[in-house]
Amino acid sequence: MTRQSRTASALALAAVLCAGPLRAQEPPAPPSLAPYPAPTPAPRGAPMLAATVASDAGPVLQLTLEEAVRRAMDNNVDIAVQRYVPEDSELAIKQAMGVYDPLLFSTLSKNSQTDPARNAFSGGEKVDTDTTVFDFGASQYVPTGGNLRLDFNNNKVDTNNVFSTFNPSFASLLNANLAQPLLRDFKIDFNRRQITVAKKNREISDVDFRQTVVNTLANVKNLYYDLLYSIDNLEAQRKSLALADRFLEENQIKVRVGTLAPLDVVAAESEKASREEAVILAEAALLDAEDALKRAIFPDNDPATWGTKVVPVDRPTAERVVVDLPAAVNRALSGRTDMVSARKGLEIDDINVKFARNQTLPALDVIAAYGGSGVGGTQLVRDGLGGPVISTIPGGFGDAVSSVFSNDFPTWTLGVNFSYPLFNRTAEAASARAKVARDESLARLQRLEMQVTAEVRAAARAVETNFKRVESTRAARILQERRLDAETKKFGAGMSTNFLVTQSQRDLAVAEVAELRAIADYRRSLVDFERVQEAGLGGAPTTASVVTATGRGSISTTTTAPLQLGVNP
Repeated sequence: MTRQSRTASALALAAVLCAGPLRAQEPPAPPSLAPYPAPTPAPRGAPMLAATVASDAGPVLQLTLEEAVRRAMDNNVDIAVQRYVPEDSELAIKQAMGVYDPLLFSTLSKNSQTDPARNAFSGGEKVDTDTTVFDFGASQYVPTGGNLRLDFNNNKVDTNNVFSTFNPSFASLLNANLAQPLLRDFKIDFNRRQITVAKKNREISDVDFRQTVVNTLANVKNLYYDLLYSIDNLEAQRKSLALADRFLEENQIKVRVGTLAPLDVVAAESEKASREEAVILAEAALLDAEDALKRAIFPDNDPATWGTKVVPVDRPTAERVVVDLPAAVNRALSGRTDMVSARKGLEIDDINVKFARNQTLPALDVIAAYGGSGVGGTQLVRDGLGGPVISTIPGGFGDAVSSVFSNDFPTWTLGVNFSYPLFNRTAEAASARAKVARDESLARLQRLEMQVTAEVRAAARAVETNFKRVESTRAARILQERRLDAETKKFGAGMSTNFLVTQSQRDLAVAEVAELRAIADYRRSLVDFERVQEAGLGGAPTTASVVTATGRGSISTTTTAPLQLGVNP
């Protein structure tokens, strides 16, 4: 699979992941928040695409959820890194299969030797022999574990030896050899094991790439929803500050006309200062959420990137989604990426067990060889043994080759080689270890099945729980609005106190933030419920340092993934 096809498959996966119950809702117009301008809604039925506009504070990117997913697919660094793994695995297969490439070899050499006479049959007082060797051959491993070899050896000899029949003489030898295992290395050997394991690793790399894509896209969706929440949270804190500011002005008017004690103004000023702190923290949380999303969807560390304001366009509602838990569990157990990878890893262990068991067998190899030889050259006819040359018969290298392929002088060999180490402890121990490793992988797979089932069940409960939170926090917010209205009217009639009105305003702000948090958590739980059915945890989730208020005047900084933004009174 090429990088282009993997990218196309990942984009198709992104399109499927982006579609879901949340996208089926009609998004209402986002609130207008300074310095975040309200985006212009697209016509009904038209695709919502990201648009970049300029403002006094800098460029503004109006971003839909679908566009955020697309940008993450194109630009996310985790996906970019993971794309190289399948390509490397493909090359590993090619490298392992290279063992079956034919090997060509040759030898070209020339040797000159001068020997002194040692006896009457030395061929002369000083015998000069020049030998030229030009051998060729090829060898190749065959998929049955054997080795096939073909040798074509040739030489030319020039000599002044008086006993030589040919000068120059040519000798040729053609020989084919086959060594084929019958027991050990017959059904599986090291080479076939390496190729099979490499192919399994290639499949696992594809699964890991899909896991990275699924987790990255789920993370981008959650970051998108976190940004929505942080914008709404900032609006809620500003609304609370506006209420405190208006209440302070009313108290100041009453002090001037003499209907309220000056001490009540001090309490209202203190409350306004506390809510200004909440606004500051919400603004910081908004910038953190925005930076986290930028990191996930932008490719470069460019100042223009960090200077761009991201405004989310889509605003899916928090309507109830029915959860089919048995179907979700079955889907996760059958097709979740970590389950698929674990099963393929178990298949690799089976291959290792098969290979290790085969290595405990005796080595029994059949050896077969067949060839022919030939001699040619200028034949010398002498007057007696070692006498002078009286005539010559022309010849050359072609005569030797013709004799080889005419099968004038055949040679064949057929036999078997047998070997087996006594006790064979090395192979037996290796086989036992391979079985233990497979049993361990099987136990890990069973443990993973339990873990996956528990994760899906927990994700399903989170969906139900967060939807109930949305309903309960919405009801609490409505009741707090009524309570604040009642306390405000009673205070105007002199039937309530400054403290009760301030407490009602504060409780309303808490209720509004709690409702926004519940909605954001519900959106995230739907994303996580889909993700937990498709992929195990993988990739590098985006994290961000989040500043939260833990109490009046106290601030803590934590690093969370996913983001947890908000102000707790």
